[in-house]
This record gives sequence, structure tokens and C-alpha cells, in this order.
Amino acid sequence: MKTVFITGASSDIGLAVCRRYIAEGGHRIVAHFRTARPELEALIDGAGMVTPLQIDYADAGALEGEIASRPKLFSEADVLINLAAYVPAVSFNAFTVEDVLDCLRVNLLPGLLLMQAMGPAMAERGWGRIVHGSSIGVKFGGGRDTFAYSLSKHAQEFIPRVCRDWAARNVLTNVLRIGVTGTRIHAHVDGKSVAERAALIPMNRMATPEEIAEFIFWLGSASNTYVTGEVLTAAGGE
Repeated sequence: MKTVFITGASSDIGLAVCRRYIAEGGHRIVAHFRTARPELEALIDGAGMVTPLQIDYADAGALEGEIASRPKLFSEADVLINLAAYVPAVSFNAFTVEDVLDCLRVNLLPGLLLMQAMGPAMAERGWGRIVHGSSIGVKFGGGRDTFAYSLSKHAQEFIPRVCRDWAARNVLTNVLRIGVTGTRIHAHVDGKSVAERAALIPMNRMATPEEIAEFIFWLGSASNTYVTGEVLTAAGGE
């Protein structure tokens, strides 16, 4: 039985990934969240295989403290699915240093710390999978109001040199640029037309969380035997 560590498990895509692993069976899930939605609470209560972990990444020392106090929880992870994200409405013309630092603090540093805590143990055991969720916005320089977020996601696509060494021990590390997906986040963006945005996608529709979860699941599974060190895209042709 493998242990899967999923950050941002309370997001729509995070929930879909949790459900995919639950449906597959044979996995223990550590579900990280800042605020647990009722849907995640139901999985925690009902599946019997989901361990909740609440950490607010905006607190710079919170994750470091958890890793130091509970090292076994992190070192025993076989799969890291890193989906936690902070998406403030910040344009290029209006960003401040603090805007960028806040996004880097939440969207970049936790993934690096988790890799530092989990990767060597995966390599020692001779198996591991790491998947970071990035954004299609990186390809286009960010949206009009997502400059700081997209910049931090671009930084997250930097795959450390040590991952090449881990690959020789069957630890595969990849980044997935996630395209526009039908999630609740769109309702929180003022003036955004979902229909107009979907019309820009060659497939003429947004992805579903389940479609993205299926791709993430494959990258993080034993079925992926040779793809590593890549920035891949699931964005309907954008």
C-alpha cells in the first residue's frame, strides 16, 4: 500500500485526485488543506484511508515546523501531488514586492520543502512519483489579473538538478501545466466571462476536474515508467 501526499486537497482538482486514488484502492492518502470544504470532510470521514493535515502556507514557518516535528509523516510518502495554490487578483501594472513574495511563499516554497523532505527517502526505497501542478497562464505571461500567481507558477516549473539523480532510483518528477478547468475559482474573478474564455480553447470547452485528475493520477502512478523531468500540458490545445 502506497502513501500519497496531496496538497490543496480541498480544491476542486484536489478533491478529484483524492477520489481517483480512493476509487483505485490500495493507497493511504494524506490530504493537506488550509480550509476543509464539506466535500473533503466527507472523504475523510467516509473513506477510512484519508488522513487530514491542516497547514496554512501563508505562515512561512508552519510547514517547516510540521516537517521537523513529524518527519515520518513526510518521509513515508511514496507519491507527492502538489496542487496547493494562492491566486490573488494582481496585475503587472499594480503588483508590489509583497504581492510577489506572498505568491512565492505559498505557491513555490512548500513544493520545494516537501521534495526535500520526501525525495531522498523515495530514492532510498527505489520508487517515488512527484507531480507539481502549474498553470497554462505561464505560457501566456499570466492573465491580466494573475501576474504574481503566474510568475510563482513559472518558478515552480524549475526542476532541481537532484531530480536527475533520483530518476536513476525510479523517482520520477514532472510538472503539469493545467489548462482552464471548470472549477469554482472562476466565480470569484470579477468580470470574467467563462464562455468567452472557453471559446479561446481549441477544443472549445474547459477541462473537467476529473480529466485533469486522471492525467495527474497517471503521472503519479506505476503506469508512468519513463516520463520524468518534464513540463507537460493538459490544456485542450492552448
